Amino acid sequence: MTIVKQLGKVALSGAVGITLISGSANAWEPERNVEFVVPYSAGGGSDINARMLVETFRQSDLVDATILVNNRPGGSGAVGNSYTYNKGDDNHTIMTFNGGQMMSMVTNDANVQLEDLTPLGTLALDTLLLGVAADNDVENLDDLIKKAEEDSGSIAIGGAGRGGEDHLAFAMINSSLGTDFQYVPFGGTGEVTSALLGGHIDAAVYKLGSRMDPSQVRSLAALSDERLEAPYDDVPTFAELGYPDTQLMIFRGYAGPPEMSDEAVAYWEGVLKKASESEQWSSDYIETNNLIGTFMGAEESAEFYSKEKDRYTEKFKEVGIIE
Repeated sequence: MTIVKQLGKVALSGAVGITLISGSANAWEPERNVEFVVPYSAGGGSDINARMLVETFRQSDLVDATILVNNRPGGSGAVGNSYTYNKGDDNHTIMTFNGGQMMSMVTNDANVQLEDLTPLGTLALDTLLLGVAADNDVENLDDLIKKAEEDSGSIAIGGAGRGGEDHLAFAMINSSLGTDFQYVPFGGTGEVTSALLGGHIDAAVYKLGSRMDPSQVRSLAALSDERLEAPYDDVPTFAELGYPDTQLMIFRGYAGPPEMSDEAVAYWEGVLKKASESEQWSSDYIETNNLIGTFMGAEESAEFYSKEKDRYTEKFKEVGIIE
């Protein structure tokens, strides 16, 4: 049984504990269980990311502690953000932090903002696709547009959350195509997948890191700046189809509570860097999900997130989601 299959099983089980062993001495190291917060539902992209990272920690002997993955979905990441913020100075709490969580901060005027969390590092860049169930009679983007034109306002497109990256991608698609698609938000990509395969929505916006099964979902177009690799190499980009402004890349990083100590930040930054350099992470996560492996440390991530927040704000204003 491969690691990916094992992760697929634990990803639906709620909190999971894995004991990790390490040897190097640091100014700070975990002294008890570590809580790894995932602000989205089980089975989605952030959940897969967290559990793959925990497995990499274990296989590479990077952390001497038991790590408990804790799914805290709701509010497009806001519930998990608030939960982590309220941990104060707890060095034993880390959280997945991606572009969608930061977007929801912008669009929802959330209580917890970027400056209320402690960036720890970034390991990947992700992109999004638009697709339908494989048994749908829609074969390409033109078919979906034609269907929308035949019955204005009838096409429901699902995405993870309101005000996040899926919502922004949807708004960019709607704006570029001049269509009247309707957006249906869900608690996470796992829920989006169930709704799409169950026929409750017509199409969905989803990220590469969500691991949509190509045998179940037909991808119509990608919001990447160039063609993706297999198994998405036959999927045209929106730019190829005549919509060059429909591009969106998002980051996949990690953050801690607001008062995490400098020593703990250095520790987590260090183990994230080592994880990013491991063959397992590269092959079983980055390559498997067709992501762009991109390590940024704590300080560089903080600067990058701040710039991305400004860029997202501008994009949301362009498509009319915020004023």
